[in-house]
Amino acid sequence: MKYTAPLLAFALAGVLVSCSDDTATLGTGVLPGFDKIATSQATYSVTSRSVKMDSVLANTSTCYLGSIVDPESHATTSCNFLAQYHMRENYSFPAKNRMVSVDSCNIRLYFRTYYGDSLTTMKLYVQELDTNKIMREGTHYYTTIDPGQYVSTTSPYKKTITYSIRDLTGRDLRTSADSFKGSVVVRLPKEYAQYIVDKYYENPAYFKNSYSFIHHVCPGFYFKTSDGVGSMLKVETSYLNLYFRYLQKTAAGKDSICSGQESMAATEEVIQNTHVDNQLPPSMLNAANEYSYVKSPVGIYTEVELPVDDIVAGNHYTDSINQAKITFRCLDNPTSGNYALTKPSTLILLPISEMYSFFETKTLPDNLTSYTADYNSDYNSYVFNNIGQLISSMKRARDKGAGVIIGESEASRKAKYAAWESANPRWNKVALLPVSSEYTSVKNNLTGKNTRQLLRVRNELGLSSVKLQGGPTGNNLLISVVYTKFEK
Repeated sequence: MKYTAPLLAFALAGVLVSCSDDTATLGTGVLPGFDKIATSQATYSVTSRSVKMDSVLANTSTCYLGSIVDPESHATTSCNFLAQYHMRENYSFPAKNRMVSVDSCNIRLYFRTYYGDSLTTMKLYVQELDTNKIMREGTHYYTTIDPGQYVSTTSPYKKTITYSIRDLTGRDLRTSADSFKGSVVVRLPKEYAQYIVDKYYENPAYFKNSYSFIHHVCPGFYFKTSDGVGSMLKVETSYLNLYFRYLQKTAAGKDSICSGQESMAATEEVIQNTHVDNQLPPSMLNAANEYSYVKSPVGIYTEVELPVDDIVAGNHYTDSINQAKITFRCLDNPTSGNYALTKPSTLILLPISEMYSFFETKTLPDNLTSYTADYNSDYNSYVFNNIGQLISSMKRARDKGAGVIIGESEASRKAKYAAWESANPRWNKVALLPVSSEYTSVKNNLTGKNTRQLLRVRNELGLSSVKLQGGPTGNNLLISVVYTKFEK
């Protein structure tokens, strides 16, 4: 469906918002009184649907742990994770003859935020990974990662604990003194602490860096929610802590017993991967729905079919697309209260073909073929103000792929398009995905002020859900296009 409103304007300096390749020569050829710019606007119907996403890139320093049920959709989401631990370069324990005792060992999972009922009892199973099956650097791990490929079947170091966010026993959850809300504490056997120290005295080179430590001493741990539904932790970081006592000379030359601690953190230098399991009701993926979902983690993305063929048809084939605006309006969540999932803070729109490579290559949105939009609470929507470059790019790709030449008739073009489109059915489809954005502060040398600069965009692994107007009919979702062309 198309709605057109033609306008006519004489060439003025500020008329054009932007120009595509079709108007690259604009400037020297425009002379007052001889050339004029015809501007028109049209609105087209857009279709969308919900698609289950199999996985997203899981390499991150923030992990999720727990199991919850979305009160709106009744979808169940469970998260577990694997973590390696970073060893400081050339770390050394006290000399063996100065070590008095190795006392204890624990793992702390620190969190600032959580979702769900703080009184829910959760059961956590922790198991050591295998030094013969290491998660490798430079490998792209996804949320479908199979933990069974990395856990040790022979290691005696495993533990099961119970905890709640508001811990009633005071045993496994401790409020920390820093900015974290709390930490789940997993107390490992004293023998594990002794094992790590003994490995150092066996070969100190095992502790020269993280690579050696992971491959020869501690490959990491697997953290699995084995029972309980109702809470989800956002684990900002975890630490493997060793506590020991050793002899140290005083100023007077006498031996004094001192307490020592070595903490190894799960940081960006090593690998952490969250495994996500979503049980989605079939109703969420019904192709007849007059709406679509975007749900994280992994969950569902919205597939949008852009009406490129309509936008560039007829006389518009040679027009420049100055603006193509599309607004995704949110439908209200009937579920209210503390347990309603929040809407994603940011959505990214990009070609279906780039859904995975975009994140693997750590690409940033370029406003040419990839765009981001933040949730606007005033209008309850996500607005992409101008995806015109993407429309033009899709047009050029189809022309090139179909072998269309300049001056060819529309009938001839359509015949070539039909064959090419049958072989490339997703050529005009884009995905709406939830993302998290990381920024850095950059100082402007001219003004002396700091500005935010986008550093990285990742797949959102936190809990979020939104229902967007759309569907298969095209009645609920529109794209507004502004064209310009020169007239003699």
